[in-house]
Formats: sequence, structure tokens, C-alpha cells
Amino acid sequence: MQNHAVVLGAGMSGLSAARVLERFFEKITVLDRDDLPEGPTARAGVPQARHVHALVTRGAQELDALFPGFLAEYEAKGAHALDVPYDGAILRTFGWQQPMRSGCTVYLASRDLTESIVRRRLREGGRVEILPRTEATGLYVRPDAPGRAAGVLVVQRGGGAHLTLPADLVVDASGRSSKALSWLASLGAEVPREEVVDCYSGYSSRWYEAPEALPPDHWWKLVWLDPSPQEHQFVGGVLFPVEGRRWILTLVGYAKQYPPSDEEGFFRMLGELRSPILQRMAELGRPISPVYSSRANQNRLRRFDQLAKPLPGFVAVSDSVCTFNPMYGQGMTVATLSARALESTLTRVSLGDPGFERVFFGSQQRALRDAWNLATSADMRFPGTKSDLPAPSRFAAFFGDSILRTMNHDAEVLRRVMPVYYMLKSTRSLFEPDLAARILLGGAVDAAAARLHPTPLSPTPPPRPEN
Repeated sequence: MQNHAVVLGAGMSGLSAARVLERFFEKITVLDRDDLPEGPTARAGVPQARHVHALVTRGAQELDALFPGFLAEYEAKGAHALDVPYDGAILRTFGWQQPMRSGCTVYLASRDLTESIVRRRLREGGRVEILPRTEATGLYVRPDAPGRAAGVLVVQRGGGAHLTLPADLVVDASGRSSKALSWLASLGAEVPREEVVDCYSGYSSRWYEAPEALPPDHWWKLVWLDPSPQEHQFVGGVLFPVEGRRWILTLVGYAKQYPPSDEEGFFRMLGELRSPILQRMAELGRPISPVYSSRANQNRLRRFDQLAKPLPGFVAVSDSVCTFNPMYGQGMTVATLSARALESTLTRVSLGDPGFERVFFGSQQRALRDAWNLATSADMRFPGTKSDLPAPSRFAAFFGDSILRTMNHDAEVLRRVMPVYYMLKSTRSLFEPDLAARILLGGAVDAAAARLHPTPLSPTPPPRPEN
């Protein structure tokens, strides 16, 4: 067993990584710039916590395995366990989803609740020390071994001391704000290239107190309204229930169609979406927050897996390596997959072996590849998207559209596609011959019907069968 690992960042990726490191290190220290409250309280370093979050099926399973009993506590504290295509009013690009069971459970709660449960359970293990208000300022290398990271340089915020924290392994889990590339460059180490796909999206969210009861015909527990590039409609919106009988309503704009950040403009735009259902829900609730806005939601992949000679003693995980447009709900699940890749590498390869870092970065890249491909292919549908990747082929675009068309009404396609979106199955499973044929035929028939017999979009979702 190694002596000491340092994890930079106490978000979901850092907490998940720290959990798996407990198997291999006598002591783990987690550093974070923020104060870290005991309960589910917002913190400055996680502004995205004000927006909607989803813990999809794979991530829920992994967190419950890493922290046994997590899901039971999560639901007991108010997380909503839903089958989205059955429990939600879902307007996809090509029309309303017919309410059908997918067999997959998604958990909806505030990011603050999710983190607080995981953070408390990690602290209870006894071998992890979490240091709040402590910021890493660089990597430490020993003068007699300049080719290896041997710890981190830190400063305690609020005028505290500058310290050197030795470590056998440094794990960067600091997310979008990671300084890893500049640190590596300052040491003369190899720096990964970046791939970026940016559809210029932005979010605006507002929290509401939900009413005690909804009108009888409002059967849905969540709302999801996709934009439609084909209709030149580049703003969508969602309503997610969270603990404490609250809703988060979020507007999402693409192609530089950023949603308003003022209360009047926010409410007005709710009524300009493809369905008025979100504005109606806002009228039923009571606003309990201002409007929170954010941008800089691009997909960014740092190709650590392509480094010829990664710096020994240092790895980067999850959103320090790969960030996604948050709309697709992948972030917390990807955090657990990165942690599992680290666990697998530490099981198979000794930390001091020359190839340890390369093995890990390759393993992590394979774990994240499907999530990256799903997010980037979705964002590349929007005009003006900046991309370092080749544009999808005409077949790929048609196949993707056919999935969206067919899953709206074909229960078999829905049941086999949703596990891919929720990272239970590989995207390769979409090309199983019988499924691919069903998708392509269904998409072609649906597209032809839409051209030959266009019908206006209903403003409200179809009724849900109670079975």
C-alpha cells in the first residue's frame, strides 16, 4: 500500500476518486478552494449547482456501489427516482414522446444534496482528510528527481500559509478550472492537445416552490422541451423536481441564442418555446430565487491519452480531462467512470511502473469515449458550432435523427436506446442489425409521413396510459 495521495477538488469527481484510492493508500488528502459545509448548502466554486442535474442510471449504480446505501439515503432525503420517458412530458426534436416505460431510473435532486451525502460518507471512512479553503498553486517536484510529481504547492485562503504537500500520487479533479496544462508547461513536461466542440450554449435557471397538487390532467413529474434546429428554434427548457417540494426551471439556448437573465425576460421566453407547458408550470409554482445564468458550456477533451511521456506521479480525472455541455446530464456519471478507471489501473499496474500514467489515461479515455461522442454529435447539429472534429457523415446524421424519431413511438427502440444514453451499454449496441434496421426503417417512414402529411405540433403532451 502506498503512503499518500492528494486529490485536487472536492466535487463529485474528486470525492469518487478519493473513495477508490482508499483501497491503495494509507492516507488521502482532498483539497478544495471552498468552504465545505456539512449539509446541502451552495458553495461558490460550484455555480452549476444552481442549474438542473441528473444522476443517470449508470452513475446511480456506481455511486451506490462506491458508497453502499447511498441511493436509499438519497431517496429518503427527497431525491426523485423517475423513469423519464414515462414520468415526463418530453418534446423531442421531432415531436412528443409517447409515454412509455424504458426500464431505466434517473435520480433528480439538487447538486448540493448529492455532494453533501457523498462528502459525509467519505469523511466517515476515516482515511480521507478533506481540507477546505485550500488551493493548489502548482505541482511540486523534488530537486533530486525533477522528472516526477512529488506533491503539490498549496496556499490556505484568507491569508494562510504557503505549504508543500508531498504525495506519491497527485490526482487533478479540479474540473473546468483545472490549471494542469500551465503547471505541466512550467515544468517542461509534455502538454496534451485539446479538442473542442462549442455550440455556444447558455443556461438560465430559476427555482420555484411547487404547489401541493397539480391539475388532474398534469400527469407529468418533469418536463423536457428540446429545441429544433430544423425549425430554427434554438431554445429549449426543462423542469426538474428536487428535494423540498421545489422545482428548477432551466432555459437552454444554443447557437448564441442565450436565454435572458432577468426575471421578466425569463418568464416571457418560457412562453416562446415550442410548447407553452413550461410557462404554465411556472405560473403554478412560486418563484423562490433570482434567475441564475451561465455560459462557457463547451465540450472540451484534453488528450492525455495521446501523451508519449506523461509526467509520472500525476493524473487528471473526469472533467479536468473531459468537459461536456451540461445539458446531457453526463457529468456525475463520468466522475464515477473515471474513478473506476483509476481503481482498475491501480489494481493492474504498480504506481511506480513507467507505464502507469499511460495505462490510466488510455483506460479513462475508453470509459469516457461514448459520453464524448454522444454529447458532441448532439451539439454539432446546431449551426455555427465551432468544432475540432470532422462533421458527421450524412448517414450518421440520418441515423441520429432516426433514433429521435423512432424512439418517440416504438417501445422496443426506446427500451434499447435509453440504456445507451444512460451509459449502461455501449453506443456499438445501436448498430446491432435488428435494432439498426428498425431505427432506419422507422426513421425513414416517419420522415416521409412528416413531409407528405405535415401536422401541427400539439401544444400539450399525449395522455399517459396508467399501466
